[in-house]
Amino acid sequence: MRIVLEVHEAAITSVHYLRELGKLLNQLRIELAYDDFGAGQARLIELFEVPPTYLKFDLGLVRGLENASAVHRASVKALVNMVHDLDVVALAEGVETRAQADVCREIGFDMAQG
Repeated sequence: MRIVLEVHEAAITSVHYLRELGKLLNQLRIELAYDDFGAGQARLIELFEVPPTYLKFDLGLVRGLENASAVHRASVKALVNMVHDLDVVALAEGVETRAQADVCREIGFDMAQG
């Protein structure tokens, strides 16, 4: 059975602690997910230093992508590409319609959550 520990970005206060947690989770074969990326203070250093298995993009970045400007879409796509460069699964939160799912697929998200 796969187990994933989901950590909200606001709970990440120490790279050292997160690194130790990541080592322990790896030993226990538990995957790590960062939740609500982009909701507030996106702390990229933690993402770079301790990449999770999954990065859940906050619905604030995802909702309305089907009607968003080209600049907004390109910015989200750039973030998704950056996450992929870290070998992290990009998950779009708040996907509730076929149009939203289609644009998320087009942008490059690996997974979606309603």
